[in-house]
Amino acid sequence: MTTTNSATAHTGTPVTLTRRGRLVLLGLPVLLAVAAVLAGLLLASASLFNQAQASTAEQPGVSAVEVAVDPGDTLWSLAQDAPTDDDVREVMAAITELNNLDSSQLQPGEVLHVPAD
Repeated sequence: MTTTNSATAHTGTPVTLTRRGRLVLLGLPVLLAVAAVLAGLLLASASLFNQAQASTAEQPGVSAVEVAVDPGDTLWSLAQDAPTDDDVREVMAAITELNNLDSSQLQPGEVLHVPAD
């Protein structure tokens, strides 16, 4: 019994491509190349319009003085004595933020930055 595999049988006719076959074989690589060039141009142009640029201008910030914590001092008392006209609660929040405090407990001898006008 002889069987022939159609994949290995040679009929002697040349292979011809259909329109869809030519499109896939030739058009797809061209399309991928064009997409790669466009992506490269997009990245190059984005780097020219980069908004994050260094500046020599002075950055606005908070003026502060250093204060050593005395025994019995609290955030409230330091905020009341701060050389600013702001509300005491706002000054307390600023002291907490400036010094990265995670608690309102202060240790005598600790040096804190306190906002000043």
